This record gives sequence, C-alpha cells and structure tokens, in this order.
Amino acid sequence: MDRKQVSLMRATPPHLPAFSEALQKTWAAFAESDETLAGQFRQHRYHGNEEDRAAGVEWIGNRIRPTPGLDRVMVTNGTMNSILLLTSSLVGPGKVLLTEELTFPQVYTLAKIAAVEVQGVRIDQQGLLPDDFERKCKQHAPKAVYVNCTVHSPTAHVMPTERRRAITEIARKYGVQIIEDEAQALYLDNLPDSFATMAPDVTWFLMGLSKYLSLGIRMAFVVAPSERALVNILERLRPISTWHPAPLMASVITSWIRTGVAQTLLELARIELRKRQAIVSEVLSDIDGFQGSPGIHFWLPAPAGVDSEQFSRAIGEAGILVRPSKLYAGDREPRFHGIRPGVGDPVDLAETRYAVEVIRGIYKQLRDRMMIHCSD
Repeated sequence: MDRKQVSLMRATPPHLPAFSEALQKTWAAFAESDETLAGQFRQHRYHGNEEDRAAGVEWIGNRIRPTPGLDRVMVTNGTMNSILLLTSSLVGPGKVLLTEELTFPQVYTLAKIAAVEVQGVRIDQQGLLPDDFERKCKQHAPKAVYVNCTVHSPTAHVMPTERRRAITEIARKYGVQIIEDEAQALYLDNLPDSFATMAPDVTWFLMGLSKYLSLGIRMAFVVAPSERALVNILERLRPISTWHPAPLMASVITSWIRTGVAQTLLELARIELRKRQAIVSEVLSDIDGFQGSPGIHFWLPAPAGVDSEQFSRAIGEAGILVRPSKLYAGDREPRFHGIRPGVGDPVDLAETRYAVEVIRGIYKQLRDRMMIHCSD
C-alpha cells in the first residue's frame, strides 16, 4: 500500500478560507473604484508611496519603539530581495557578512551574487554566542551581521534580552551593522525588544509578509537606522526597478493593513498555528532538544549518532518531507543535526497529527537502532 505523503518542507502560514474571501472582496472593490486597475500598472512604486510606508509602520507596530518616521522606511518586493540590497550596499564585494552558523539557505546564495563572504557565528539555545561573535569581529572585520533570532530558522529559538544587549555592545564596538529579520515575530507574545528598538543607530530592520499572510506575497518593509542611511541606499539603487514593490501587490496589502483585513488574517493564522503546534508539542515534547514555537515551524534534533540528512531521508521514506539542518549550514558541516518541519502545509489538524506521529516513530526507530549498535 502506498504511504500517504505530507510535505512539511515549506515554512508557510496555513491556508485560510478567509484569505481567498479577502482577495475576492478586494478585486470587487477595485472593479467598483473610480480608478481603473490599469492605472495601477502605469507607475513604479519605487520604495513605496507614503500610504505604503505608513502601512508598513502600522504593521510593524510596537516591534520598533519609538515609532519610526516614514523617512526611515522603504518598501521592497520581498525579504530576500531586501537582504540582497543590504548585503551589496552595506557589505560589498570581497567583504564579510556574519550570520548565525545555521541560517536561511538563500542567504548563502544572495551573498554569492553580491560577491560577499559569509562567516558563521556559533549559536546555542539563546542564539549568537557573544564570545564567538567578538572573535569573528576581530578576525574578519565584518561590515554587518544578519540575524534571524526571533523564532530562528531552523532551531526555533528566541534570543533573550540580555543576549541581545551583549550582541549590541559588540556590534557597536566593532562598527558592525545589524540586519535584523523578524520573519515570524508577530506570532509571539511577550517578546524581547527588537535590535531596532535597543540599537536603532546600527540596525536595519526587515519584516516581510510572506510568512504571515501567504507565501506568494512578495512585499517587505525595511526600517533604516536614519533618514540619511536610507537615502544613501536609495540614491544608489533607485534606477533599478527589480526591487520595487509591484504596484498592484502594494495596493492590495496597503489596503488590507489600513482596513484591518491583514491583521484579521494574521490573528486567524495565529489561532490555527497554536492548534497545530499544540499537537506537535503533545507528540514530540518529551524528546530531548525539541523546540516548539507559536510560529510556522519547529525544531527536532536527530537521534545521537544520526546526521540531519540521514534523519530527513528516513522520514522522507516514510512519506513525510522535511528539511535537514545541513541545508542551513552552507558549505560547512553543521554542529547541530536535526530537522526543521513546517506546520503550515498540512490540510488540517488531523494531517498535522499524522505527520508528527510518523516523525516520532522514525525518531524512535533510529534512536533504538543506534542504542543497539552502541551496545554491541
């Protein structure tokens, strides 16, 4: 009998019927508007018009305090494009970008495009290790550090306040800009302050929409340390239109934020994800090193003696597709072996439970096999 296949590969929000309903209502509203849809395509949005940027500030909410002025905000066509822009502008060819030792696979690709060298900083369950961060600053003279430390991908950790303060002090000491990517922060309550709040003078803050609303929404908000810092980048990049937000996309998302539709969709996603993650924790939380979250993925270490690719391959052979930590280590061998399953793609709670129970079964099989092997 064929095994049921469920993909937990993607870090995506769950599909919500309300999202389709919102789109249908938006198209109808555009059709009834005095402004024709064709008018949306006649001009570039550059770094977002004033309404777009105001919507960005509203969406980011209290993740940056005090509220940034619109002159520090730009809108782009997605987080990864934003990372490419900042990497090429803040770091530059032949220079060094620091990241967590496990980070988004796309960051390595973007760095290669920008001819930037990536060096990984060691992490623990609280994120970047200050001692290793300072060591890398002395050794490589990096221009910037990219951090995804609020529901880190893949380990799902959240960097606490004291660790953020330590990293901030070191970054200022060595003149390192912080590129902060809060891809999932809005799913959590009672968060530590962002780097952009603690150290606005050295932080470039990123928040995309694809991890909150739908994977195909290519739009992100960037908050610069200052108006001057943003102008310096805009003057360099303005003639190139590939990073501009698509006008129709920007109109839809700005309208949704302004009217509260986006916030409603986010809250519905939060509710659904909490149900799914509750199932995940119920099934897996007794496994040493398991890290759940209210967000769109979780972390499960491989059994001792099993590497991440062996673990993910065995789970895949059982019909559940997951990403191994090897993908997040670039050209290096990861120190942490595990998997990063996403919980947004299963069609419902029952399929979520089925998938994580299969994962638990494979984990136990591999663990028991290794224990027998070690006892021989």
